[in-house]
Amino acid sequence: MNLLNFDEKNRESFSKIVKTMVQRHQTDPKEMLVHAIESEAEPEMNYWMTMVLVQEHFVSPRLEVGKDSAGEPVSALQAACLLQNVGVVAALVELGGFKGSVVEKEFQLAARIASKHEDQAVLGVLMKYAQEKDLLEPFMRLMQGNSLQ
Repeated sequence: MNLLNFDEKNRESFSKIVKTMVQRHQTDPKEMLVHAIESEAEPEMNYWMTMVLVQEHFVSPRLEVGKDSAGEPVSALQAACLLQNVGVVAALVELGGFKGSVVEKEFQLAARIASKHEDQAVLGVLMKYAQEKDLLEPFMRLMQGNSLQ
């Protein structure tokens, strides 16, 4: 699945960059994912960097990147939604960066973050993923209905 329809040929250059950073410069792949989440670069760059870090350097797509003001863990997906990084959101969703399905708490929280920021690009990616899983209607019903417990 490639929610943003990026050309697979472009992945190789990002793979080489990440490999060089990790091997030659001893850069921590988890740190690189955090930088990708915070990046304001083009969505395709953030997408491929995230894909390469998770698939080739074994960074968890469910990486906890911090804590919120209440001390609750903030996942990479939630952080990417907060920072409106559509490339990272697409990659993490495709890579299973949340527990459960699109109608469960983690995915719904990501969608509510995007909705609160009125981020149509991120919300569109989340909706497209729900549609790919044949769960768009229940996803939308939950988005319009109840708050999360």
